[in-house]
This record gives sequence, structure tokens and C-alpha cells, in this order.
Amino acid sequence: MPRRISDYADAFAGWNMVPSLGAFLSFAATQWFVFVVFHTFIGSKQAAANPWGQGATTLEWAVPSPPPFHTYEEVPQIQ
Repeated sequence: MPRRISDYADAFAGWNMVPSLGAFLSFAATQWFVFVVFHTFIGSKQAAANPWGQGATTLEWAVPSPPPFHTYEEVPQIQ
């Protein structure tokens, strides 16, 4: 579509709708992101020590979060 034209041909109407819908979708996604960020800060709900539940038994979840300084003095044995 040429630039600096106040009115465009009807052949471009469908293609003009595509970026318009994309702009609305981007705006809605940005609004959702801002809502989630503010809701997270305002809610101030603390995460559990092991948010993955009983099935997470790897070394990352064997210690509290944040891990204390010098958590493992020796290399732990992995079974």
C-alpha cells in the first residue's frame, strides 16, 4: 500500500485488518501482563519451599530456598 494516502483501495481492506487485529492482540496481551505483575506484587503470597510437590526430589529441592551459604561442604552422593 502506498504511503501518505488518505484513502486506500478496497483491495487493501482485508490486509489492513490483519495488522489491526495484531495490534489489538498485542495491546490485550500487554494489559494482561501488567495485570499479572500487579496482582503478583499486591497479593504477596509466598511460594512454598518445594513448589513442585513430593515428586521433586533432586538436589535443588533438598535444601530450603534460598539455600544457606556453603550448603554442601562435600559433593553429595547422587543415587
